Amino acid sequence: MLKSPNNCYTIDYRRVHRKSIPLHERRNMKKISLLVALVAILLVTIFFYSRPQHRLTTIGFLFPDSMYDQTWGTEGYKGMLEIAQSYETAFFYEQNINTNEEIKTAVKRMADRNVQVLYGQGMEFSDAFNEVAAKYPDIHFVVFNGESKADNVTIINIDAYTMGYFGGMTAAHHSKTGHIGVIGSFKSQPEIEGFKDGAIFENKNIKLHEYYVKTFSYDSRGTDIAENFIKNKKVDVLFPAGDGINADIMSYARDHDTNVIGFISDQSNYGPQVLMSTQVKIPAAYVKVAKLYEEGNLKGGRLNWGIKENLVGVGKLSRRMDNQFTTQLKKDLAHYKETNLLPSGETPPAEHDAYRQD
Repeated sequence: MLKSPNNCYTIDYRRVHRKSIPLHERRNMKKISLLVALVAILLVTIFFYSRPQHRLTTIGFLFPDSMYDQTWGTEGYKGMLEIAQSYETAFFYEQNINTNEEIKTAVKRMADRNVQVLYGQGMEFSDAFNEVAAKYPDIHFVVFNGESKADNVTIINIDAYTMGYFGGMTAAHHSKTGHIGVIGSFKSQPEIEGFKDGAIFENKNIKLHEYYVKTFSYDSRGTDIAENFIKNKKVDVLFPAGDGINADIMSYARDHDTNVIGFISDQSNYGPQVLMSTQVKIPAAYVKVAKLYEEGNLKGGRLNWGIKENLVGVGKLSRRMDNQFTTQLKKDLAHYKETNLLPSGETPPAEHDAYRQD
């Protein structure tokens, strides 16, 4: 005990406590403290390595034309916003970048902004991205369609052929005149090839009328071509499969109550004359790429995606569609998702087969 200045006695509990605990118990307590510290370190380590390996802070987008075209560009724009909101990233974009020199200059500007993932909205970016990839190793380049020749260039290949196939079936089934029309950018588009194959499968006597404007950019001829098809060629279902002509033709079809197959996005908002859409879910694909990057799993090469990843679809089906056909279409879609077999019993052509095993 200790004597205080006022002659009162106090007890030093610290001394009593230390002396009252046996030596072996104090050793055990030290072991327990050490064990707790090791567990804490282990938990911190697990937490650190479970975090994203590549924190995504800045993304960039390059568009060959306007991102307000209501189809390809607009869907890319939506994808950019979804990534920015989901990952709280800064984002930069440029429009009307469509020559190799413009692309390379734009890439340098993006590099100066410390962009980590740069999306090129279309295969026209493929060559330029491959050429400059080695010069910008800190940027991962992403392109829809094209070819990858570098470890930091990823190509997204979406199964557009199959959605075109189901669109062709739908158009042929619902045509009363036996004449359907395709107005596209280029004949080689996979959704157009699928559309024609699906239409012929559904009705081998269907008459297909085609016109290609040979550009993805805006083209004012769309409505004139559509009107000519309808008035002079008996076409009663249209497939406007071009970025630069789609919006005008969709508006024309709405105003003249002509049935159409939507393109790229779910275009059911135009009205019941949109029987279905050959939907490519570009925003979801871009978000999926961002997730792979953060996980440290985004590699160079080709990503083949489609219905199994829920990245393509047919949009909202119109009430104008035949009920029996609608029921069968849903079954055919489910069967394709499970087996990779089209209603014809065949797989898509090799060059368009997203799930082909080489």
